[in-house]
Order: sequence, then C-alpha cells, then structure tokens
Amino acid sequence: MMMNLQELQTVAHHKLPIKIVVFNNDGYLMIKHTQKAVLKGRYAGTDLSSGVSCPNFSKLALAFDLPAFQVRTWEDFDRELPRFLALEGPAICEVFMHPEQFFHPKLGVFVKPDGSLVSPPLEDLSPFLDRQTLKENLLVAMHAKSESISN
Repeated sequence: MMMNLQELQTVAHHKLPIKIVVFNNDGYLMIKHTQKAVLKGRYAGTDLSSGVSCPNFSKLALAFDLPAFQVRTWEDFDRELPRFLALEGPAICEVFMHPEQFFHPKLGVFVKPDGSLVSPPLEDLSPFLDRQTLKENLLVAMHAKSESISN
C-alpha cells in the first residue's frame, strides 16, 4: 500500500468505484517471508521491531475523503464487509491479520544446497510440488528453473 499511496488521490479525484482491501500485517509480510526462508529469520526493515512502521490506514483513507472500514474479528467481517461492498464509490477496508500469517500458494524462492537461489516461474508456486507431479500437470514444457529444483 505504501508503494502506491499516490494512487489513492487518483481514485478519490475521479470517484472510481474501486474497493481497496489492505491486509494489515504490521509491516511488509511478503519481505518477512523471504527473509525467513532465505536469511533464516533475520529480519530487517519488515515490521516495527525491525525498523519499519505503517500508518493508520483508516485515518489515511479519511485524508483522501474515502470511507474506511476495519475488520479485526469475524463479527467485524460479517458486519463491515457487506457495508463496504455495497458502497457505490471507492472505499478502503483494513483487515488486521497475524504478523506472521503465511500465504499459500505464493511465488517462492528455492534455496539450493550450495546456497544459490532459484526464482521459479509463475506456474511453479510454493509450496513446491514434486517435479514429476508438476511436469504431469503442465500444459507446456517445464521451465529450466523449475527443473533445477530438487525435492
């Protein structure tokens, strides 16, 4: 969200009917996942404890004159989501989640035994399938990067 903040003004200015959902994980969770996998959990610049903080996104939405909703519990979800989706114009819904929540499937990085990294193509998501299963389910030939991954 912080990397595209300027786009909120475009949405607000043109009253675009865009619903924005911010999954608030207290930082940069995707970067944290990469650091956990590749750097064995040594975090830098991913959350409050490692040097990064995020604003109150609901207050930020109000600064752009956009309606804001917050979801912290399933009760909030049942109450707020229908209201959020029913609006005709733009709005932001902030969904608070556990700061270590995993996403599956996702683009991943495979660390080879020698420490080198492989960034497989989009069709080869983490958690990685065994290579034979992946090969049998592809409609195209397996990418060389995917072939270099061993299970």
